Amino acid sequence: MEKDAGRLTHPALIIAPVSLMGNWLREAQRFCPTLRAMVLHGKERHDAAHAMADHDVVIVPYSLLQRDKERWLQAQWHLVVLDEAQNIKNASTYAAQVVGQLRARHRLCLSGTPMENHLGEIWSLFHFLMPGFLGSQQRFKDLFRTPIEKHGDPERLAQLRARITPFMLRRTKALVAAELPPKVETITRVELSGKQADLYETIRLGMEKTVREALDAKGLAKSQITILDALLKLRQVCCDPAC
Repeated sequence: MEKDAGRLTHPALIIAPVSLMGNWLREAQRFCPTLRAMVLHGKERHDAAHAMADHDVVIVPYSLLQRDKERWLQAQWHLVVLDEAQNIKNASTYAAQVVGQLRARHRLCLSGTPMENHLGEIWSLFHFLMPGFLGSQQRFKDLFRTPIEKHGDPERLAQLRARITPFMLRRTKALVAAELPPKVETITRVELSGKQADLYETIRLGMEKTVREALDAKGLAKSQITILDALLKLRQVCCDPAC
């Protein structure tokens, strides 16, 4: 452990989605009870922030990166960990720009989906991890993205894999399946009622009209985003429109 070795002279910063911050704190307390961990979130965070230097682990959400930018940039970090690192897959976002300026000895990305759309997302993650390792964004596009994505160049793909593979630790489902408990499925059907049912029907009728107009104007192939947006809105109403 870094603390036992005397290397943890500055806190480690964990940046995660809000839904995972509590899990990080519980896991730290469970597996590393000697580490002093804290969560900075909510309006009370400003009063608690002065104690950051007295802790070994500081856990914050992506949503506060830009809002409390100066606080993170002024501090010195031993390690910065990005959980669900695909949050910085777009290098032009505030989150990607802020984490790139953090002063840290070590950097780590954790992600179940390091790339979803194009190779530029891989570049963004490595730009945070090791700035300059894959060249500039334009150089990476010329050298790898265009040959691989547009021309299917197997040689350039092999070169890119050879370059980034030594810095990636990948665990497949086959490797962890033995550690997982048997899958348990519980299906509970819940009927919408009252105001929620009325809201669902209102949105359904509105989105049905929007989708039909898109299909008539652009056809099925060019209306996929509109259809997905309609499904997303209906799903949100089913979850809980108050959240």
